[in-house]
Amino acid sequence: MIKINLIPTQEEKKLFKEDIYLFIFFVFLNAIAVCGFYYKNHLDIIEQKKIIDNTKKEIASLQSIYKEYLAMEQQKKEIERRMKAIDGLKEGRALTARILYDLTNIIKENVWLRSLKKADNKLNIEGVSIENESISDLMEKLVKIPYIKNVELVNITDELDKETNVTVKKFIIQGDVSF
Repeated sequence: MIKINLIPTQEEKKLFKEDIYLFIFFVFLNAIAVCGFYYKNHLDIIEQKKIIDNTKKEIASLQSIYKEYLAMEQQKKEIERRMKAIDGLKEGRALTARILYDLTNIIKENVWLRSLKKADNKLNIEGVSIENESISDLMEKLVKIPYIKNVELVNITDELDKETNVTVKKFIIQGDVSF
């Protein structure tokens, strides 16, 4: 019969103790590494919070400058709007003078204008004439002016002139003006 000794020997117990010490040492090293990592992250978080606070303070200090910038932008828009209005007036002034100049060249002796209105791109002419042919000639000449479009006779009526007791033709002509 063979005898087997199952009781560990002293050397095996010693090796088992060394393994436990080695295991505890590695657990301790890991704990130190985790604590070091945590501490490093904590310091980074504190540093980032300081940077954020400094940035917020800088933004707060620049708020007045930003408000001034917005006010200047508003003033710039207002000036641009005014300049655009002035340019529109200049353009309209030249066009109105040109209309008056051309009308003086095309109106016959027996046609009299009572009113001439130009609003935006619309031209409205009211006047009187002794005969229909003069009104027809006026319309034909208005059509030939390049910046007056869609000329039409809106109304023509007979009217008795109170001063001379003569029947005259009252007319209204409309058209579009584009420069």
